Amino acid sequence: MNPLMPVYDLLLGQPEMSDNTSTLTSRESLSKLSQVAQVLEVVPSQPPLDQNRVGSIYTYSPKTTSISFPWPKELTGLERIALSAKGDLQRVLSAFFARPITIATVYSNTFYHPVIHEPSTPLTLPNPAAIASASRKSPITQTRQVHLQCSNKNICTATSTVRITSPIVANLFLVEKYAIGQTFSRMGKTPEFELVSVGLGPVTDEVPTSSHSEKSHAADAQLWRKYRLYIEDFECEILEVFPTREMFAGGLHWLEDTHGVSEPLDKGTLVRRQYIGLILFLGLSFLLMLAYIQFFFCPS
Repeated sequence: MNPLMPVYDLLLGQPEMSDNTSTLTSRESLSKLSQVAQVLEVVPSQPPLDQNRVGSIYTYSPKTTSISFPWPKELTGLERIALSAKGDLQRVLSAFFARPITIATVYSNTFYHPVIHEPSTPLTLPNPAAIASASRKSPITQTRQVHLQCSNKNICTATSTVRITSPIVANLFLVEKYAIGQTFSRMGKTPEFELVSVGLGPVTDEVPTSSHSEKSHAADAQLWRKYRLYIEDFECEILEVFPTREMFAGGLHWLEDTHGVSEPLDKGTLVRRQYIGLILFLGLSFLLMLAYIQFFFCPS
């Protein structure tokens, strides 16, 4: 029986006992209440992993949530939302464009480490024996690049290195061909997220600082981020490059532009489009939330 139940029943003034159990005396009840209190004091509260891990940008308290990172000052709110996605960028971009986002593989190179400290060997798939033997002592790694596409247009190029140390994850990722975000969803786990760096223009290894954000960048410069995702037995290091900031400012207008190259936008036009894009994104998110509540909590 759950040790908390007698306390709950005692507080109600109606202790629940089985037929062959005598009614507790007042002294016995107080004794049990004291024992439970001692147990609760012994078990310490566990701090949330996300906000105590080095590199985390996400902190919260019972009534406060905060995302803190040295963002480049040129970034808009909508761009920061996309750059903060933790393993669910496809969902965020699908909500923004209101269209499906698909994955197109550019290349993938898979390696097997029969012994962790020895050189890896290329792994040709399918290989059931290697999949079944994936472990921390015999990990499988893969370097890959994919395009995130919407309406047949590339909206992000993701280059990643993944490390797999269990047969279950190896089967999902390498055999059933789940993408990285879908693998986390299929496992039913939210990954720990570490945002390493964010930049405009060419990709660099610079560490983000306040001075870094002072650089001037064109409104159509590419946007990129480096980050890490990990759960037990599945670790990912990812570089994502968005082809132009205009995709966040123009939204569907940019997506449906068939000329490939947009005319340069003046600063005023860019700001207006960014606000319009942010309003559309927030409105769509609100409608999705209402649909979720209607479906799960107010069934017809």
